[in-house]
Amino acid sequence: MSWLWKLPVLFICENNKYAMGTSIERHAMNTKFYTRGDVIPGLRIDGNNYFHVKEGIKWAKNYALTHGPLFIEIESYRYHGHSMSDPGLSYRTREEV
Repeated sequence: MSWLWKLPVLFICENNKYAMGTSIERHAMNTKFYTRGDVIPGLRIDGNNYFHVKEGIKWAKNYALTHGPLFIEIESYRYHGHSMSDPGLSYRTREEV
């Protein structure tokens, strides 16, 4: 509906590379989440770089106000486990951590 009405909406997905304890490569056929919006265009922003996020969101806001909805995947990295009971070491190698 947002695309049909050209609503100025930003759909944001924070991709930190892991679900509760599974890497995205093991649970998603298409790991490029920003491409999954069908007719709503998408882009990926480096969430580990403050300046990329700031400028990307500024650009996205202007785009949405003019053209309608946009899907944004903000790709970051989860440095710690999901919760206190998840140290994050059982599904990542020591080299990755």
